[in-house]
Amino acid sequence: MLDSLDNDIVIRFASYLQSQDLVNLSYTCRRFGSSNGDGLSLVEDTAKQIISNAKQEEREALPKMADQSYIELYNELLKHRKPRIFDQLIGEDLCYIDNDKSHIICNRSGETVRSSTAICNHDVMRAGKHFVTFTILEYPDDHIRIGIIRPLPNLWWTESFDPMLKEVSFDENDYNRLQRTRTERWGDTNVNYCALEVFGPELFFVSTRSGLNRCCWSDFDETNTYELEVTEECSLPYKIGMLLDLEAGTLTVYNNGCKVGVIKDGLSGEYCWCASIWSNGDSVCIERGIIPTD
Repeated sequence: MLDSLDNDIVIRFASYLQSQDLVNLSYTCRRFGSSNGDGLSLVEDTAKQIISNAKQEEREALPKMADQSYIELYNELLKHRKPRIFDQLIGEDLCYIDNDKSHIICNRSGETVRSSTAICNHDVMRAGKHFVTFTILEYPDDHIRIGIIRPLPNLWWTESFDPMLKEVSFDENDYNRLQRTRTERWGDTNVNYCALEVFGPELFFVSTRSGLNRCCWSDFDETNTYELEVTEECSLPYKIGMLLDLEAGTLTVYNNGCKVGVIKDGLSGEYCWCASIWSNGDSVCIERGIIPTD
């Protein structure tokens, strides 16, 4: 019956399917899975039309790569529309709060001080603008880092991972594995990790006004720290917005809706949101936000 329907009708019905369902549809008969005169199968054509009807900011954030099919790009679009979650936990001290993958907490047993890092790798950012809010409900006992990192889908350290401390996080084998994850999609810049450090009041040693002004970045080998000019005093809860603008190549910080400043420029290639935690009981929540208009 489906084989007798007009292409436009099939595409209209197929446009309601998820990406995996389109793949399954392509297996049902030759007509759906084989290339047409334009080099696209019917399901590929469907995915292409779905993408062309997406919002402009979504299309700008998800340009089609040369080695991608339209179904793969459609799958990325579906992930992009989902809530932000930390779906990769590197370090044995991190866990979710009430099975909510957007909310992580450090749950350490013992006295060893070590860092664990959570990565939002289901939505890889490679173009356009992206905005999230990191919420910290209580002052950290030590400090928490929030920011961006390269996609590291195949790396799962069992004990700890601090992107800024090569000598602590990596033995030689781990470091070599980390370097092998580099792809052409990382781009030309050597900024593989960039973050804002958040301190509690007892650790405001950088500024007497705020704990939101120490920044850092790393190429996974050498590390760099510097200060950001902050004039507004911060208070709980910390609601720290971050805007990654890959058109301008910048990462900008917002505090409770107010722009603080650009913490890094010259960014390019693919990134994911991330958070690193040290102290037992410290926690972070990530939430997708509306892109600021300023």
